[in-house]
Amino acid sequence: MSETPIQEPESPADPLLDALRHLPARAMEGPAEARLQRAARAAYVRGFEGSSWHTSASGIVGRVAVPVFLAGVVGLYMTWAIAAATALVH
Repeated sequence: MSETPIQEPESPADPLLDALRHLPARAMEGPAEARLQRAARAAYVRGFEGSSWHTSASGIVGRVAVPVFLAGVVGLYMTWAIAAATALVH
């Protein structure tokens, strides 16, 4: 890794990122740097690998069941509210 900071467009909105860019890079030997890069790439790939079927199924159920349940609760409440208002008017 080089000792010079990475030159990227200035972003005045993020001073923390700007301070991070000015930190010195850690000097490493060739084999150690290559090993670290391989480990980082492997961790990155593992983070995006396909998950097991039950994880994706529970995600789909959660994304479908929660809105359907909430819509049902709102529907029941609206039915009760309209019936109660109609009973009060008559």
